Amino acid sequence: MTDEHTDSADHDSKTPVVTMVAPVVAFGATFVARKVLASAYESITGGEAPSNTDRNVSLGTVIAWAAVSGATAAVIEAVAYRAVARYL
Repeated sequence: MTDEHTDSADHDSKTPVVTMVAPVVAFGATFVARKVLASAYESITGGEAPSNTDRNVSLGTVIAWAAVSGATAAVIEAVAYRAVARYL
């Protein structure tokens, strides 16, 4: 066996574990990040983070909040998946 074949075999054996663990880690990390973001928003503005169902909040504010929280969640999920794949 060559080193290249061994590396491929190791990668294939890790894939099922990564596909089971990574989403759980990503979900947990995203959940925590959203709570931290909401807490930061509340401490900066003095009010609750905007909700898409609250008609008293301007559409621009809701869209800005969605963009920030969505982008943060996407980055955290990508980092979580890569970290799990690297360490498992």
